[in-house]
Amino acid sequence: MSVSKKPDSTAPEINQELLDSDMAPEMLEIQKVLANVDADEQKETPAELETTEDLPAVVTTNVGQESPVDSLETDEAVAEIVAAEGDEILEIEDAVRDAESETEKPKGIKQKLAALWAKPVVRWGTVTVVVIGLLSVVIVPTERYFVLNIAGVRSSSSVTVYDASTQQPLKNTTVRIGSAQGLTDAEGKVRLQKVKLGKQKFVIEKRAFATATKTIVVGWGSNPLGNIDLTPTGTQYDFVATDFVSGKPLGKVEFSSGEASALADDTGHAKLTVDKPGDQDLQVDVKLDGFRADTLTIKTDSKDVQQVKLAPARKQLFISKRAGKYDLYSIYADGQQEKLVLAGSGSERVADLVLVPHPSDAPVAYVSTRGNQTNSDGYLLSNLILVDSDSSETANVIASESISIIGWSGTRLIYVAVTAGQSARSPDRYRVMSYDYKTGDNKQLANANYFNDVTLFGGQVYYAPNGGLESSPAKLYRTNVDGTNDQAVFDQEVWAIIRVGYEELALSVQQQWFSYVRGSSQATKRNAAPADQQSRIYVDSPDGKHSAWVDVRDGKGVLLAYDLGTKTDKILAEQPGLTYPVRWLNSTTLVYRVGTTKETAEYVVSLDGGQTTKLTDVTATKGLGSTPKY
Repeated sequence: MSVSKKPDSTAPEINQELLDSDMAPEMLEIQKVLANVDADEQKETPAELETTEDLPAVVTTNVGQESPVDSLETDEAVAEIVAAEGDEILEIEDAVRDAESETEKPKGIKQKLAALWAKPVVRWGTVTVVVIGLLSVVIVPTERYFVLNIAGVRSSSSVTVYDASTQQPLKNTTVRIGSAQGLTDAEGKVRLQKVKLGKQKFVIEKRAFATATKTIVVGWGSNPLGNIDLTPTGTQYDFVATDFVSGKPLGKVEFSSGEASALADDTGHAKLTVDKPGDQDLQVDVKLDGFRADTLTIKTDSKDVQQVKLAPARKQLFISKRAGKYDLYSIYADGQQEKLVLAGSGSERVADLVLVPHPSDAPVAYVSTRGNQTNSDGYLLSNLILVDSDSSETANVIASESISIIGWSGTRLIYVAVTAGQSARSPDRYRVMSYDYKTGDNKQLANANYFNDVTLFGGQVYYAPNGGLESSPAKLYRTNVDGTNDQAVFDQEVWAIIRVGYEELALSVQQQWFSYVRGSSQATKRNAAPADQQSRIYVDSPDGKHSAWVDVRDGKGVLLAYDLGTKTDKILAEQPGLTYPVRWLNSTTLVYRVGTTKETAEYVVSLDGGQTTKLTDVTATKGLGSTPKY
């Protein structure tokens, strides 16, 4: 049905399907007559208007609702549609009155319409039938949803699906509401969009589980359906997941085999339900973020609980001469899957070997004389290369007479290089460099004839040039790792920078000592020199919550973890010969070096406790905390 509308009307047209189902025969006859009225005649100005005050008030209510219930927004939406349909009826009356006022025109369609509308029985009977029909739409839920669905109104719904036997979320479970369908995520949750209103069939299906089916009423809004448990019907296999180093249970471990999957609870327990496992051994994939992915092979008739120990996903890097050359290897914390990453060339000198892996990514900074390059005087040069610990690919960064690794900051490696061939008295002989392993950008941050000290502190580079050949008085400078915001932070020549705490540096200036706290605008004078003038090397954990460092107490090396939140230290290991380098494999697992007359080896320890475990024997290479001064 199509009628001309008032200029300010935003009401939708009366839906044909609604008219066919709810309108009285008299209204349908009017509709047929109006369909023949041309566009020009419909635009004529009505001579007289009737208001909605002539119609009975519309009352909305909720009757016989199933869960979830309708909201006020549903009633408001229906009220808008009712109002719009009421406007349409008024427009019909206006059109009829126009026809009555056009007496001077020849008799035609309008005159016939006016004659029909002039009959009180037809006019008021039609209005009464329409109003009753619209009221039934508001009052009766099924009619209400019919109108909204025809108008294109859609809703949404959400549900979380659990395994009834473990109360753990079920992943990749099919959920359908009417024609809308979706799969649950790793947390067992799914949100369906474009769901029709009213009574709908609600179905949850997953292989090896009993299908859940019921009828629900979808109302206006989000329609949360809460938690639904599915009862397992297939064969179940039990697993317990623990951390290899600490021995503590690991939650959220995913066990999967084909379409079947299960998550471990906080105690590390999981039940994997498989539909018709068959006669062949079952292959079960084990995954947890931050840990190595493994595949288990178990007998299909096994009733035993499978004990699964997970190792960190990152491998430790080390150098060994077990095969006669200084080869670079990688190995997991549980000693499995050792791999040759880079074979030695035979030209490496053990005194020059430096190995500093990136804190969280694959690149490893490797300094050696493996390139067998010499300067003009025949002096063997050191090569700085980056080795990808995953692919074993290498990238040459620089060859220099001496290379000292300062540390990693983001994607940049900070190092100090002695320029090959430069005079010993050249102001450009020493350079502080910043290399971005992703872009290959190798940027000079500072240069001098000699640097008294260089350190990374709070993500920035602090450097103290020697004043011997400087054209201006030497100062302590600070710069960002990309070379921006270079500025002096202390106006005297600093002889040594000693890190005495996570947030504090001690600065040696002739016979005086000053304290510089991160974020301060200036240094303050100390009463005395620090008790321990060995600078601490703090190594931050990947999650940024802890930082590891090594101290010497009572003749033993002590590995400590500094908690950045509580600002306290926790002893993780005490052992004769315990020393740097120290490296995090994940946010709880560390590797440290032990060097004694009996062994040079690397050990594994966890923040969460458990026993320290020897990982492997290694060559005594240098790393952060053991790199020689320039």
